[in-house]
Amino acid sequence: MHKAKQFCGLALLGVMMLGLRLPVLAQKTPPLEVEVSAGKSALVNAPVIVALPSAGSFNARDGRFSLQSGSETTAAQVFYQEGGPYLAFIVNALPAQTKRAYRLSWRSGSPESGVEVNESKQGVEILFAQVNPATKKTDTRLFTRYLTPSLANKPFFYPILTPEGAHFTRQWPIEDIATDSHDHPHHRGLWFTHGAVNGADFWDEKKDAGKTVHTLTKNPISGAVFGGFQATTAWITPKNEHIADDERTVRIFPLPNGDTLFDFDITLTANKVDVVMGDTKEGMFALRLPDALAPSKKLGGSMINSRGQKLTALWGKPAEWVDYWGTIGGKPYGVAMLDGAENLRHPQTWHARDYGLFAVNPFGLHDFGAGAKGAGDYILPAGKSLTLKYRLVFHHGTTDEANIVSHYAAYSEPPQVKVVAR
Repeated sequence: MHKAKQFCGLALLGVMMLGLRLPVLAQKTPPLEVEVSAGKSALVNAPVIVALPSAGSFNARDGRFSLQSGSETTAAQVFYQEGGPYLAFIVNALPAQTKRAYRLSWRSGSPESGVEVNESKQGVEILFAQVNPATKKTDTRLFTRYLTPSLANKPFFYPILTPEGAHFTRQWPIEDIATDSHDHPHHRGLWFTHGAVNGADFWDEKKDAGKTVHTLTKNPISGAVFGGFQATTAWITPKNEHIADDERTVRIFPLPNGDTLFDFDITLTANKVDVVMGDTKEGMFALRLPDALAPSKKLGGSMINSRGQKLTALWGKPAEWVDYWGTIGGKPYGVAMLDGAENLRHPQTWHARDYGLFAVNPFGLHDFGAGAKGAGDYILPAGKSLTLKYRLVFHHGTTDEANIVSHYAAYSEPPQVKVVAR
């Protein structure tokens, strides 16, 4: 059996969704207590993933896991990764410097909500599922697709949708929308690439541009708490030189308040030659926002970073996060991007424009006025790897209403978790 399919089967055992039927498996869940400790900041809708003891069976047929803390019940997801069981859940309203104890349990019945991950010829589709209280049936809606065919010179996520189906990303040039801005046709959805890699431009889509080619999707996971997958990508120069590969890990958490967390971890590995990430503003992890969130379009969009800088003043500046917000489809929405605390050159610099380009770029120091020419160059030796981690928050309301400060605190200082078998 193909490894990806084999992993998928294991991952889905923990939480069954959408009427999926699997052979009868052990339903005995070992008694476990899970203790969560908040750090200096309160935890507000903070995702937790922790390894479980390998002894005992965590498989369940037509059932669901949950965590009990007093009268509070929290959805839980058990999945398998690298051969061992892991537990995922969301912690909410835990004050700073406090602890909360949960007890893991299993009971029959399908989850009321969750994430479904499907593979197709077009790539990977991420659906959110929820039981409709009126019909008692499960409704599903598309959140995003990871498009992997060679539509351009890179794989990318498109569309990314609000609960009402409006777009968090500009639709043009993927769709011919006359009312969208028609600048920078290489700005497609959400993507990762760079404008100077061993002298080649992977950012643009010109004929002589480099390309990142999707090579494999693996380890898809669906569940009550999050959905995700891994993808591998080859970096090919205009001279057809295969200079590097990357592995991308995506995890998407729909939150109880209707917001969504999107974790994107990427490990870039140089092949037989050193890889030089050049000093240019054209990069790297990027999202092209709809005009509604772009302040220069005068449609009510705003932008601010963690240092309090706003609009054009935040371009090229280091910051822990940047947030855009405004009105999408007649409702208040925004998107924040958080820089992983252990990333290279954290806090990284931002190629964040008021016309709607939203990108974080650790290599553009000279272009951002932070050093001499070449100051941002980074050499990745042959055979070595560089890992970068980012989190997106697709949220309702303004920066303050979405608790972006709290989201960053939980991301940079994850809660401490202890699992004890009783």
